[in-house]
Amino acid sequence: MQPLFLHPRDLDLTAPHLFWSAPPDAALIDSLASLGQVTPALAIVTEGRPILAAGSRRAAALREMRGKTLAAVALDPDDPETELAGVPLELRLGLYYLASNQGRAVTDAMAVAAGRYFAAAGGPEAFGRLAAPRLFAPGDRRERLVAQWLALPPALDGLLASGNLPLGAAGRLAALDRESLLALTPLLQALRWSRANLDNALTWLTEAAALAGEGLPAVLGRSGALGLPGRGLSPNDLCAGVLAALRRVRYPAITTLEARFSALGRAVTPRGSKVRLTPSQGFEADTVTVTATAASPQELARVAADIAAMAAAPELPRLLTVARATDGEEPA
Repeated sequence: MQPLFLHPRDLDLTAPHLFWSAPPDAALIDSLASLGQVTPALAIVTEGRPILAAGSRRAAALREMRGKTLAAVALDPDDPETELAGVPLELRLGLYYLASNQGRAVTDAMAVAAGRYFAAAGGPEAFGRLAAPRLFAPGDRRERLVAQWLALPPALDGLLASGNLPLGAAGRLAALDRESLLALTPLLQALRWSRANLDNALTWLTEAAALAGEGLPAVLGRSGALGLPGRGLSPNDLCAGVLAALRRVRYPAITTLEARFSALGRAVTPRGSKVRLTPSQGFEADTVTVTATAASPQELARVAADIAAMAAAPELPRLLTVARATDGEEPA
C-alpha cells in the first residue's frame, strides 16, 4: 500500500459512497490539533484526482487547519488477489467504506443509507450480496427489513432517522400504494410511531377502506385524524387522538357505544370514587363489571357506599341497556 499526502480541499467529501459521513466533532478536532493524525485515511488513485474512500471526518477537520495535509493509504482497485476483482468501482468504494467502519454500531437509519447506495450503484441484489454480510450477523432480521424498506420512497428515510418510524414497519408501509403513503405522510411526520400503533392504524384504515369500497386516502380524509396535528396537543394526547379517530372510522358502531357508556358511567359514578365500570365485551350483554380498590376498612366502606349510590342512580338502567338505545338517543 502506497502512502499519500493529500490536500484536504482537493477531495470530494460529499461523494455518495461516504454514506455515513458527518461533520467532525470537537474531540476529533482537538485530537488532530494536539496529537496530529494517528490513523491514515483510505484513497484510490485513478486517472483523475484521488478519490477519498474513507476518512471524510478527518479530512473535513484538517481543512480548517492551515497547512495541514491528510495522510492516506492508496488502495489498488484492480488488485487481482482480492475478492473485489471485477467488481465495479462504485461498489468497491462502498465496500471499502464499510470495511473502514467495521465494528461501528450501525443504526437502522445507517443500514438503510448503506442499502440505498448499494442498490443505486448495483441494483437491489447488490445490497443483499455485498453489503448485508458486512452489516449484519447471520440470521439478523434487520437484513430483511432493510431490504423491504428500500422499496419505500427515500423521502421516508429521514423519518426513520428521526425516530418517527420504526424499521419494523417496513413491510406494512411497503405494501401501501404511492397515493396512500402520500396521504399518510402528515401523520407519519407528526408522531413517533411504535410498530404496534402503526400496525393498528394501518389495519383499521385498510379494513375500513375495503368495507367502504374506497381508497385509503378517502377514508383517512374523513376520519378527522389529519386535522389533529395542528391543534397544539401534547405528543401523548395527539397519539391518542389520532388512534381514536382511525379506530372510530373502522368501528363506528362500537366506538359510539363506548362514548355513550363512558358518558353514562360518569353520570352514575360519584365524583372521586375508586369504583370503575366496564361493559360486557362487545356490548353483547346487558351487564357491567364493577371493580374497585381499597386499602383499609374505611376505604372499603366508602366503596360500598359508592356502589349503593350507583345502584340508585336514575341513569343506571340506561347504562345497563346502552347497546339497545336508539340511534337518535344522546348520551347523558
